[in-house]
Amino acid sequence: MTYDTLAGSLVGEFERGTGFSPWELVRVVSAVAQGSRDENALTNLVFHQRHPERGGASVRPGERAAAAEWLAVRDTVVRPLLAAGRAGGGASAPAGAPSGPSGPAPAPSGTAGAGPAPRPSRGCAAPGGTAVAKCARPGTLRCPAVAGLLCAEDVDGVPFHYPESVRREPRTGLLVVTARQWHREQRFTGPVREAMSAFLRNMRGFGMPVEAILTAGSLYCRCVKRSDPAKPDILSNHSWGDALDVVGVRWPAAGGPPSPLREAIVHNWTDPGQRVLLRRIDACLRLSFPTVIDYYRTDHRDHFHCDTNRGQGFRPRTTAGLGFTREALRAVGHPVVPTGRPEADVFRALAAFSGLTAASFKDAAVLGRVLRELFTRVAAGR
Repeated sequence: MTYDTLAGSLVGEFERGTGFSPWELVRVVSAVAQGSRDENALTNLVFHQRHPERGGASVRPGERAAAAEWLAVRDTVVRPLLAAGRAGGGASAPAGAPSGPSGPAPAPSGTAGAGPAPRPSRGCAAPGGTAVAKCARPGTLRCPAVAGLLCAEDVDGVPFHYPESVRREPRTGLLVVTARQWHREQRFTGPVREAMSAFLRNMRGFGMPVEAILTAGSLYCRCVKRSDPAKPDILSNHSWGDALDVVGVRWPAAGGPPSPLREAIVHNWTDPGQRVLLRRIDACLRLSFPTVIDYYRTDHRDHFHCDTNRGQGFRPRTTAGLGFTREALRAVGHPVVPTGRPEADVFRALAAFSGLTAASFKDAAVLGRVLRELFTRVAAGR
């Protein structure tokens, strides 16, 4: 039996009183299709999505209702899916995997394994569709069919991991990834792949080699809301296969920068030590992608949005107005002094950094060159 067939047969589970919703079914089927075979992790995926108030904590002895719910998810959905995968020639669950909620808690980021090998990248296609998500007027915009799309589980041998849950680690007080999909396939165009390859080269060059890229997704037919009532929606760059959301990176066991965690994720942007690493990662992304949106926007405090501006190149005057430019200037000893004109404030600090006059930055090429020099300094940690 294929996963698609099994998924169809399980749609009725929530109607038969198990409380298992179609959305949860999609999450589990997707995780299994992407290679996850750990029944404990798959069950936790649903259980902790239902109960975010637990913060990822394992079911404790004496929590009979929670244990019964956990076992119902495992027995009515997860185990049948895994059994169908084995019957169809798929990989079996790893030997010695925990068999119930009394098993050990998910390993923190610092101890996660390598996972299966990524599949080779391939060409694929997106048929387009009608944008509904994040739209002020759902259904009024249509996403294009994307030619030349790539389906990839890695870039230059560095795999994509898809975090599914995070929790606070008692030892450090920092948030860590507690469940993930290994080598989650991402869909994007060639320029995005080239930019991500440049990012990985930059990271290596600045002493920050990457073992895995943590991602929140790529191709997605959706809108971006605007304040213009005449045109409240536009298509996101995700709709064109021109964007990738980066949650963070995983460091190798040896050779990475000093850090109490094996992974740097945007969720920890308020921690001073992790902020230094995230600032350097942010700078490397800006040296590689024309557009980066980061934790200075409240809806991007768990990922970096990166896109290539659909081939239109770097827009330095927009970048100069972002909060990260101010942060970067402070990091190299040139803080922005408010004067009541935000862009002028930034230009004055950039002039002190570069030795040029603030008037020089009316030339976009000059501004772009100075910003690259600034981001290079920050990426290098100098």
